[in-house]
Amino acid sequence: MRTTTILSPLLFGAAASASPDPLFRTWYPQYGAVFQATLSSQCAPEYDAWGANNHSILLTPDHADDGTTTPGETVVQCILDKTSDFIQANMASASVLLGITPFALSVLGSSSEESALLYVIARRPLLTTLLLAGSPVVVALRPFEYKDPVGILRSREGRFYSFKLGPTWFILFLEYFIVLVSVANVAHVTYQLGVGVVCMILPDSSYLPALWVATGVVVHVIGALCLGSRLRLLSPRGESWWQSEFTLSSAKSITVKSLPERKLFLALSWITSTSTTFHVIFGTLAYSSIQFISVRDAFGVIGRYTASVTLCRVVLMYELSGLRSSVDSIAGGPSGPDAHGDEVLELHKDVQRDLADGIKRVPRVFTFAP
Repeated sequence: MRTTTILSPLLFGAAASASPDPLFRTWYPQYGAVFQATLSSQCAPEYDAWGANNHSILLTPDHADDGTTTPGETVVQCILDKTSDFIQANMASASVLLGITPFALSVLGSSSEESALLYVIARRPLLTTLLLAGSPVVVALRPFEYKDPVGILRSREGRFYSFKLGPTWFILFLEYFIVLVSVANVAHVTYQLGVGVVCMILPDSSYLPALWVATGVVVHVIGALCLGSRLRLLSPRGESWWQSEFTLSSAKSITVKSLPERKLFLALSWITSTSTTFHVIFGTLAYSSIQFISVRDAFGVIGRYTASVTLCRVVLMYELSGLRSSVDSIAGGPSGPDAHGDEVLELHKDVQRDLADGIKRVPRVFTFAP
């Protein structure tokens, strides 16, 4: 027995170096030493069987009737059996916190309609993609209730339009620096979740947090395609992508035409709105099933996600505020077969009326509201 105890850490280290899977190697700091000691001593046979993909461990008396179906699940079951009730209660509280995180972040994040404006109208695909990767949350939308695609750009009392932070090169540098830091932060915290915890719905896999992040980006892309089916860019034309990408939205002069709703728009709109709901549900399911993380460590994860989402929200809202003063006109297409001509709505006329009413003379507050 003494010899087995001495050799167990050595056998654990050999199995860790042989197994390419990163699971059960890295733990969050508060209880990491406890889980590591349990795994290297009391659960070494289960870990060895998992590393060798040996399913015979499922037939042993300890795991024959505990509901485990894979070697990875036997490792999780063994660690949980050897973990104190206090730590398990702490982990249960952490899973509740993480479970509500996707919904809470969706309240703080940007909608697919807002990100689509920056991609389709402002024509800044690189910045938009980075913003989506740094803020991979979506706002739930109701099916077939897609908002006016350019209503966010129209003026209203008290709406902020634009402000100058400094030279153009400095603003561009600041925007890309913020979003790159946000992307790096999301990538790092998501990777840590993948290798440092176990999602009970798929205990043998480490990709669920990354899958949730990736699907959030995909939902925003579908939203951009949906908006693109309703709008046609009239001017400028022939502008290179890099010139458009590295020009602030407030420095552009844009004319777009609003097209009637078609079957493609209705289909993409339904897919977008439905996907937003399922994305929140999927995130809640995946994150609420997380084990082997404490409440203190969970607060760190939530704080880092919140920081990235908030910073990307600030950048997006700043760009949209500049875009409001850049769209010269929105041409509305015929509303029916008997319609004649296009109705042109001049946004700058709205701004002039604001000036006449004295609205823009009063101090404006920069908000995150669309």
